[in-house]
Amino acid sequence: MRLLSGGLAAALAVSLTGCGGGSTASPAQPDSVVLAVGALPDSLTPAPWGGSASHVVLSGLGSQLLEYKPTATSSDQCGQPSTEVSGRLAESATPSPDGKGIIVKLKKLTSQFGHTLSAEDVRWSLMIGMQRQPVMKGTLSSSGFDVNNVATVIDDRTVELNTTAITSFSIESLQNNLFYIHDSVEAKKHATADDPTANKWLSKNLADYSGWNLEEFTPGTSLTVTADPKWEGRRGSVKRVVVKAVPNTSTRSQLVQSGEAQIANGFDYDQYASLGQSQDVTVLNCPSATRDTLMFNTKTGPLADVRVRHAISMAIDRDALVKGAYAGYGKAAQATFPGGDPADTYKFDVAGAKKLMADAGYANGFKLTLSYSATRPGPVANKSSVLIQSMLSQIGVDVQLQNVASSTDFSSALIQGRFQAVLYSEPIVIADPAFYSFAYYAGNAPSNTTGWKDANFDQLRTKLAATPQDQAEQRTQLIKQMTAAVDAGAPILSLVETRGLIAAKKGLSGATPLSNGQIYFNALGS
Repeated sequence: MRLLSGGLAAALAVSLTGCGGGSTASPAQPDSVVLAVGALPDSLTPAPWGGSASHVVLSGLGSQLLEYKPTATSSDQCGQPSTEVSGRLAESATPSPDGKGIIVKLKKLTSQFGHTLSAEDVRWSLMIGMQRQPVMKGTLSSSGFDVNNVATVIDDRTVELNTTAITSFSIESLQNNLFYIHDSVEAKKHATADDPTANKWLSKNLADYSGWNLEEFTPGTSLTVTADPKWEGRRGSVKRVVVKAVPNTSTRSQLVQSGEAQIANGFDYDQYASLGQSQDVTVLNCPSATRDTLMFNTKTGPLADVRVRHAISMAIDRDALVKGAYAGYGKAAQATFPGGDPADTYKFDVAGAKKLMADAGYANGFKLTLSYSATRPGPVANKSSVLIQSMLSQIGVDVQLQNVASSTDFSSALIQGRFQAVLYSEPIVIADPAFYSFAYYAGNAPSNTTGWKDANFDQLRTKLAATPQDQAEQRTQLIKQMTAAVDAGAPILSLVETRGLIAAKKGLSGATPLSNGQIYFNALGS
């Protein structure tokens, strides 16, 4: 049965014309901006994936078909995260008349090498993207696209993205920074038998439709791009962007307060309070759907017993975690997903946790290796990991902390399932719950490395994906049922529902994060 019938077709039929980098820039806005971030990736492509570091670069450059509509109400205010999308490279994206695909019409844009954006660029980029990054294939598939025949070229400016079943987030997914569109004419010149996707060359060079020329890229350290004067897209006044990896939060704070950096994020939460008192700095405290979580490998050892996972949940005082590690920013999670009914196993109850441990045969506890990285969920992990270590000691769990410094190593270990327990952040890549509840919970999701599967959850999530977003009540009930199923299995515990926080030079426009938490370089100074 096709999912395009009735309300879903109407909900997805969205025009994307007249969007992107914003209006003509104010003369008061700067020509150059420096971003100080916690980490930069080793590649300018999604492979190897560098976690949040890759999000910063790929979303910032922005050679995707779509983007989330900005929710900023002014240069220093941000609205609620939106699931609405608008165009970057695309003029429009609408379901095909026969319901078998998404018709994408492209803007007239040129690459750094003077080639015109084409339907073939889209087809080739999605095809090679699946080869170089398996997670992308799973994301396309879960979004309803036919990964065996992903795109059909209609003409130079029109491409049909073929679907197996259009979902409530098929169009929305096209803003995903994994779905990066390259200049295929230039990239193919650098493909080899050993590297048919030209990833080795593309990882260090820009051949895309972002509107930026690459001035310098030092993997893991720095990125500098300058505006391509021949690019036809809309952008703000900023013509040069420098992104610096500054792992030390105190140094990042000094840079933004001195004006040497105009945007910075990834601070300890108590530092944001101090930055907010600075005369020249604005701290954007934005609503967010992101959660910081505790993820388990449920395949072997004590964590294979759901009673142990429930005991760990009950031994964590989430309110104390918000106060002690998050400086009061954020909200203690009451269930795995926002919008679900509060779960009993999310209530702080040491006595109940000890009983569950004894029932599971671990009255004397066990050793647990907890991996974390300051690159994700951020510097807060340095404090939250120690607090969790102390909390779990009350039920006999001897937590050994393992700090993974490299963002790439951390992401690789997670994707390959090389962990016992890990502190993690789940940034919103696609804001529809039908997607973000897939990535780490669905039985067939490539990124689900916890080992937990539940057929009932998978059925409920599939039904949610088939329910249009305008059917709010039906979707709410499905989310509650899905939350209950995951809470019962507890493969991942939500700890804190976080805020989107960014420190920026006062008056700088376009620095507010989109729904995926990222900043679009072309919006700066708009």
